[in-house]
Amino acid sequence: MARPASLETPRLHRLLTSPLGRLLETDALERVALGGVRREFGISRARSAADVSLGHGPAAFLDAVGAPPAPDLHPRIERALAAYATRREAFDAANERWEEAFWGPEDAAPDDLVEVERERRAAADRRAQPTRLFRFLATDHLLPPVKYDVPTPEEARHQWEGYLATPERLYGFDGPLPTVERSQEVRGPGTVESFLRFESPSPYFETATARVYEPETADRSALPTLVFNHGLGMMNDTMAYWPPEAALARPLAREGFRVVLPDAPWHGRREMVGTYSGEHYLAKGPIGMFQLFSAAALENGVLVDWARTEGAPAVAVGGLSLGGITTLHVVGHCGAWPESTRPDLAFPVAGAGLVDETVVRSELLDALDTDKALRAAGWTPALLGEFGPLLNPPTTCGIDPERVVPVAGVRDEVVPYDTTRWLLDSWGVPDGNRVEWDVGHFGVLMQMLRHDEFRERVKAAFATLEESNGVTETADVDESTSAAAS
Repeated sequence: MARPASLETPRLHRLLTSPLGRLLETDALERVALGGVRREFGISRARSAADVSLGHGPAAFLDAVGAPPAPDLHPRIERALAAYATRREAFDAANERWEEAFWGPEDAAPDDLVEVERERRAAADRRAQPTRLFRFLATDHLLPPVKYDVPTPEEARHQWEGYLATPERLYGFDGPLPTVERSQEVRGPGTVESFLRFESPSPYFETATARVYEPETADRSALPTLVFNHGLGMMNDTMAYWPPEAALARPLAREGFRVVLPDAPWHGRREMVGTYSGEHYLAKGPIGMFQLFSAAALENGVLVDWARTEGAPAVAVGGLSLGGITTLHVVGHCGAWPESTRPDLAFPVAGAGLVDETVVRSELLDALDTDKALRAAGWTPALLGEFGPLLNPPTTCGIDPERVVPVAGVRDEVVPYDTTRWLLDSWGVPDGNRVEWDVGHFGVLMQMLRHDEFRERVKAAFATLEESNGVTETADVDESTSAAAS
């Protein structure tokens, strides 16, 4: 009998995790990756400009990009826009079919769901990566990596003064938790996958979205759950290959865990029209940063609560890079949240402990001209420090610091590890919990992609927690029995 249709592990992931992938585990990776970020983000900027300028001509496109006039390139731009329009139409049609199949009133057949999801991801990937179409503009240096619109410190202070005095207003829940909706399920490679959506508890965002991975078992009512947050600029499952999905979510799901991969604000399905994944986070300077941190942190709390309602005996949060910062904010603020929203464990990976300082020092933000945009708007390191209460995770830990398992690259120049070490020290996280790899920022990602250590750390932490909870429960029973006998 033929095996039922299912989604597959992308060939690129199999290549990266093969012996050939060792070639990427070198110091040169950091230089190559950093050198390519500006061009990659510039291509994304072109795609976002095309979304709002199709049908208005090359001049309107260049204006939307934020590039200077280039009349001599108009014929090539027209051809690129026409080719992109075809991709965009294919994506819109595929996405409409996907919405109907996964969220519509009628139950779709399992094989149909697989086919619709394959079609959507293929079309989304072609739209998300129009490198061949707009590469000539990157070569001619007409593509800025970010279209900045940074408010001045005075404007920011005027708008956010009340929150600076009481950061818990921005990072706290106000009202009941939103209802989480779940889509129909689709068969993955040894997994069962579905989608979540709910109203963001942040007043600055609307619908939050996430993807869920579970094992192929009849009873999925008591699965330990990991909510894992992605890095800056990731387009998530609007790409054919999503590293956290292939390297973490699906392997852990096949071993009996539930993994939830949220879309951070302004990323993936939550892109704003006219911007690419994560651009608004950079374009608004520190304001965009703490708006994202606060919303993502609260949305993590909603997902922790949802996992508990699904029967999870324990729930962890984690994340890489930007997601690592989100995780640190969750841990720092959750002590004031409803108990059901507080995680039992945390796995921050390559996350900054001092964001205001990281903004000044990060080689990635330097490559993206963030420092220049901030200076042009009047920001100085001292003024960024004034917004530290909103940018930086709190110096108090909202869960038992024994249950925080951080991972970092000691040679990270994108998110300098000394800022994280300082925060972990202030929290009292034991040295034995800290995983330090002798790599840079992109080396951390390669370690997670190619090796099992991080997944094994996650599994071990859950097992230790289960053991300690079992001991606690036994002790409670013994105490009550003694009291009854006496």
